[in-house]
Amino acid sequence: MTEEIDNMRVRFYGVQGSDAIYPDCRERASIHDLDRDRLLRKVFDEIAGRDHGRTSSPELAKLLEGDCTPEAIEAYRRSLQLELPVSYGGWTTCVHVETSEGNDIVLDCGTGFRNCAVDLQEKWGDAKKRQLFILGSHSHIDHTIGFDQAAVCHDPRNLIHVVGNEQFLTALDRNLGVFTQHVSDSVVGVQTPLHFEMMAATFEGTLIVHDYAPKSTRHERLAAQTFSSSRPLKLGKTSIRAFEVYHPAPCLAYRVDHGNKSFVFCTDHELRHGNDANDPQQKASLIAEQRLREIAADADLLYRDGQFQRPEYDGEVGIGRSAPLSRMDWGHSCIEDILEMAAECRINETLIGHHDPSRTWQERSQLDERLAQHQQDTGQAVRLARAETVVNL
Repeated sequence: MTEEIDNMRVRFYGVQGSDAIYPDCRERASIHDLDRDRLLRKVFDEIAGRDHGRTSSPELAKLLEGDCTPEAIEAYRRSLQLELPVSYGGWTTCVHVETSEGNDIVLDCGTGFRNCAVDLQEKWGDAKKRQLFILGSHSHIDHTIGFDQAAVCHDPRNLIHVVGNEQFLTALDRNLGVFTQHVSDSVVGVQTPLHFEMMAATFEGTLIVHDYAPKSTRHERLAAQTFSSSRPLKLGKTSIRAFEVYHPAPCLAYRVDHGNKSFVFCTDHELRHGNDANDPQQKASLIAEQRLREIAADADLLYRDGQFQRPEYDGEVGIGRSAPLSRMDWGHSCIEDILEMAAECRINETLIGHHDPSRTWQERSQLDERLAQHQQDTGQAVRLARAETVVNL
């Protein structure tokens, strides 16, 4: 039975940055070793009577008496109630927000969107009203690549509202033609074999524009409507505010408010650490950072890009097995900046995402341990984001 939603339920399907990954054999062996060690420690603690949280179980007694059938072993394993090994996931950005009114909102369509779409189809079942609202951050492929393969895009019963800036809508339309119903012959089949004629859902684009930006007419065939970022987008009782952050491609972050709870989604944003205060890029980054902090103040949940640690950003050390190199102007922030922001903005819970694809599972685990110690020392609830995490607000 699905738990009732008080305000919003936020489910993270993809939190990986830049590229989808799968652990290599060394990382899989390390995860296996850790899981095996935890199991053996529990077993020997119980045999030696050191597990103070439980008495000797009947399942263990059967095994010690020689009943080592597969069924008896499985019963004992279940009785230990072991936690699943920590997995940081390899799908790129996709977050699903469900509201208490029954609206479904998806932020970004990375590779995580494939699993999200399957769950949405199962959730909707035979429902007659089948609407999805997609809020896009920007055009880069790790945030759009999951769109064409998603089950929701191939069901004629579905109406999909896509909200984003001009580049995001263009990125989806250029290869798929979902808004203009046209794909150039020179583009068909180049990046994907699919296009609008094979995607049976109905797609409707909403273009987010900024009052301070030059007017453009290039979007007229892309978007059914245009919306200014200076005012909130209303979806029932949900208020959605889009705002610009700092990235090599024009990029939006979103604050979603419903009931008395709030969620801020900020992926692919860089607080730039340059030496020249008069550099236009430095000024633009600081303005965007200040805007983010003002809008995110007092949020219940923040998801923010923290791809690097400061020494990695500065090029002093490498990530994983990669060589040291400066990562300034790559468009991603440092974990140290997020800790500072979470404290300054009084964020209730912060998840750090958009993990660097070179960062190993062991490094992520070590980072999580340091963040857990930081939480003990400061009371700040900050941790690495993991795919399949669910937060109820």
